[in-house]
Amino acid sequence: MSDILDQLFAGTLQTPSVVNQPTVPVPAPPPAIQTGDTLRELPVDLLEDFPADKHPFRPYTQEKLESLQQDMRERGIIQPLIVRPMGEHRYQIISGHNRRTAARAIGYSVLPCILRKLDDDEALLQMISTNLQQRQDLRFSEKAFAYKMQMDAIKRRTGRPSKENVSQVGTQKRSDEIMAEQSGESRNQIQRYIRLTYLIPALLDAVDEKKIGFTIGETLSYLERKNQQIVEKFFMGEQRLGIDQRTADKLRELESAGELTEVRLREAFLSSPVKPLKKVSVSMAPIQKYFPEGTSQGEIVKTIQKALKQYFEASEGSASYHG
Repeated sequence: MSDILDQLFAGTLQTPSVVNQPTVPVPAPPPAIQTGDTLRELPVDLLEDFPADKHPFRPYTQEKLESLQQDMRERGIIQPLIVRPMGEHRYQIISGHNRRTAARAIGYSVLPCILRKLDDDEALLQMISTNLQQRQDLRFSEKAFAYKMQMDAIKRRTGRPSKENVSQVGTQKRSDEIMAEQSGESRNQIQRYIRLTYLIPALLDAVDEKKIGFTIGETLSYLERKNQQIVEKFFMGEQRLGIDQRTADKLRELESAGELTEVRLREAFLSSPVKPLKKVSVSMAPIQKYFPEGTSQGEIVKTIQKALKQYFEASEGSASYHG
């Protein structure tokens, strides 16, 4: 097998570009886009996925894959995949997972690829950058984890200025500054997206499904995870209540006060608020005749309260008797 592959890569082995579907065209790859790139047609079975735990983007839906397949049938593979060598006859896909899936489904056995030598962080940054640029329908969670991974990788690459090289202090760009320049997003917006990665999965799904607004999700992300679980169970599991911005702010207040418990949530969000009575002005002229001259205002108020109490108690007793 190794000898056959060596011949294939050397260009001395004659083999069709497509197995079982010779009518599908495989166009020649376009020119290299970076110095040091190598253009080749590689067997599809030698192309490995990027590690799932470092790839925050979802595969295409079946509908989008079918559309991509139809485009490949009509025009061939216009854009080559970007891969990096991982050892003898092993290649990791940096850009082109969906193209590989669609092409294999319609019979391609080899694919046009750009070989690019990249270390782990370089590969991660290029994979994220490509997906952010090419995809227009990303979920909030996809962008959130993409930005988080991107920031971590940039921090690892740029590091921090050493104590000996104090001249760098104040001149080195922040990670979010670099990302803002590359993405067109503001630093603040990038940081807001990254906040979503602190949400528990159930709340993050609610943001993706637009059951919770982006800003509300950002606010809830500051809650401790155990409190997020209480909130999710109360609002989405038991009560099916919506969470607006005022509610989210109130939840943070309750946590700060150490009061974010299920009992407290019931008191705060299920009890009907008692509206204060409007101020009532009563003329003393018709009331004064019931009191001896010189009776203080305090005594008059106490007597009225006592009379009202007796009145309503009598009314309740009468209702019970007749009911």
